[in-house]
Amino acid sequence: MPRPDPHDPSATDPSLQTGRPEVDLSRLRLDTYSGEQLYRQLYRMLRAAILSGDIAEGEAIPSENQLRDQFGIARTTVRNAMTLLVSEGLVRQIRGRGTIVSHRPVSHSIWNFGSFTELARRQGQRPVTRTLEHQVKDGELHLVRARGLANGEAVTWLNVDMSWLSLELYPGIESYDFAAQSLYEVLRRDYGRHPMRSELLLTVVSPSERLKEVFATAAEVPGYLCASGDVLDGNDQLVERTSIVYSPAVQMKFATRWGRNMAQLPSERSAGDQT
Repeated sequence: MPRPDPHDPSATDPSLQTGRPEVDLSRLRLDTYSGEQLYRQLYRMLRAAILSGDIAEGEAIPSENQLRDQFGIARTTVRNAMTLLVSEGLVRQIRGRGTIVSHRPVSHSIWNFGSFTELARRQGQRPVTRTLEHQVKDGELHLVRARGLANGEAVTWLNVDMSWLSLELYPGIESYDFAAQSLYEVLRRDYGRHPMRSELLLTVVSPSERLKEVFATAAEVPGYLCASGDVLDGNDQLVERTSIVYSPAVQMKFATRWGRNMAQLPSERSAGDQT
């Protein structure tokens, strides 16, 4: 019996011994006309393949050269996509082995994406939005808003949501006042883009001074639930990148539909119901 190669990580790390055939990503395509940067498209496709289990823990992602040749893109584009995957903790780079899927974090697809503003009004409540940040950078509008419900003069802030919107996809969107208008209503009405679902990664974030100020919480609060990822339309085209931090006042419930590769994240005010 041959001895295991001590220089091969799979010889000493059982998580790298999958026995599965080489990962096939031939069905994936980049859309050069979508307005979304190519490295982000590649990152999103690889991330979805990891979270769905198409690339399992311990398996290698196709090499930099393979991805470059398959998609006809520059090496720097591939490297930028890999940098995002590494920073998210989805992959690790091992000398002599390549880029390996390290683990699959908790991720949910939310299908009941609607408008926070419209939902609150349907329930007879008065939604309130406070714009914390509204700036254009690197071809995108970066929008940060606190969202809440008014009860008389008092406001209960429920979340802080951050949006990154491509100016190529949405020319002129930086001129809107999203403290007064619903973002998704504007996207549907003026740009013909209809958010249908989201792919979100759930994490816990530290209580920054801004979050503590918005949610009026004490310094000893250990952290806030954060859902971050991509909002997609019915054709799985990117609508926006988003990151939503929830107040401790929001109670979350999790429910999984077995056998349908889909999970929901409902609550009294659904986590999918944003701007």
